[in-house]
Amino acid sequence: MKNIALVAICLPLILTACQKHSAHAGGTEVRSGVLHEAMKDVVAPQAQILWDVSNRGMNDEGAPDGSRLTDEDWAKIIAAGASLEAKATELAETKKIVVARPGETIQDQENPGASTPQQVQAFIDKDPESFSAMAQALAQSGKEFSEAAKQRDAVKLAALSGALDQVCEDCHLRYWYPQQATPQ
Repeated sequence: MKNIALVAICLPLILTACQKHSAHAGGTEVRSGVLHEAMKDVVAPQAQILWDVSNRGMNDEGAPDGSRLTDEDWAKIIAAGASLEAKATELAETKKIVVARPGETIQDQENPGASTPQQVQAFIDKDPESFSAMAQALAQSGKEFSEAAKQRDAVKLAALSGALDQVCEDCHLRYWYPQQATPQ
């Protein structure tokens, strides 16, 4: 009797796990994600760690100086870069980005001229391929930070800090506050 009960409980779990694995292995898994949560909970905090810790690797004249970074600093950069890469890759592979949950506000939305979640959603929905490409660029940036930290290359970190800022700004200007972009 115990065996029947155990099978009755475990079989649905096993079948569900197999179905999920099969769908993922076949490339048909449909991923969805909430962008506001990803940005607020992972991307922004990890990017801030990358900037803050990398900036500690600069001397008083503003030149890169890896000797100013501790083992813990290098480890923080590796971890933050990996987290940023993973979340950005997830966003790049997501089939349907949802900007925010219903009723949720996004940063700066209350400011005059700022975009609402619905407006940002429309910007992304209009060109999801470009959004995916920008998320891939963000993932690449995270990967490069981790690689530079593993090599303890402060010169590369300094260049990557500016490049990460540009990746963020390019995406924000296109999707979050395009009304602030200068006409070309």
